[in-house]
Amino acid sequence: MRSLLTNILIIFLFISCNESPSIPDSAEDRTQEDENTYGLDNDSKSKLSEIKVMTYNIHAGNPPSKPGICDLNAVAEAIVQANPDIVLLQEVDKNTGRNDFRGDQSKELGKLTQMNYQFFSARIYLSGYYGVAILSKYPLLNAKKHLLAKEPALEQRVLGTAIVDLPGIDSIMVACTHLQHNDANNRLNQIQDVVQLLSPSQVPVIIGGDFNEQPSADQFFSVFDENFTRSCIGNDCPKTFSTTNPYATIDYLAFKPEAAFETTRHEIWYENYASDHFPVMATFKIKR
Repeated sequence: MRSLLTNILIIFLFISCNESPSIPDSAEDRTQEDENTYGLDNDSKSKLSEIKVMTYNIHAGNPPSKPGICDLNAVAEAIVQANPDIVLLQEVDKNTGRNDFRGDQSKELGKLTQMNYQFFSARIYLSGYYGVAILSKYPLLNAKKHLLAKEPALEQRVLGTAIVDLPGIDSIMVACTHLQHNDANNRLNQIQDVVQLLSPSQVPVIIGGDFNEQPSADQFFSVFDENFTRSCIGNDCPKTFSTTNPYATIDYLAFKPEAAFETTRHEIWYENYASDHFPVMATFKIKR
């Protein structure tokens, strides 16, 4: 009897440790929803004239120069200094225990930056989850996790979306993703998924992430650019990877429809300690 109770307890603990409190990790549905609202209503405030958005692959909070260490303070400091309204994060851990950090990295970064947060798990990793996240100065509503196309031998990738309740009676959708790093055909299938998933949006969309694709990828960007306007186009865009020897542009910000925004600034935040990617930031004028 004692052995049976012990086995039941072990099973219960395993299930509890692998259950995402943000959005379920089941692959049964391509889209999972979180109907909670994070942040306070701000409809009585004046509308924004522009919005600053950052995309940042944070390398699970591990500075490349310090293997096995998690330094979220360094990530948060880069975000606070750049002062974006919205941050789209990739390579985010939740309860994995990796790099000697056992908590929810998106929650911790939300606390350190005083921003609302939402985590989207892509897959189970060690004792927890690994995925992408959104930070926002403004309330986040209707968060959804969309599973992207993948080959059987490749890891699951996701598109995380949320509605941002901007000041005034105004809102946009933001989307964050991290595409397959070692299979160009899979990346193409994934960006086709992204386009299809975001096409029904009734509000303007800003997307960002680590696309793992350079600007010279004509087939990939012929699909993407037909639907989105990048904040920087061409081979002259600043390199985003790596921070020790910058040689590739693989992190992007873009929006749709074209009439919704105007890019007034695209920049790299040259923080080279916290991650192997530079934070990428764009300022968008909101056109009404």
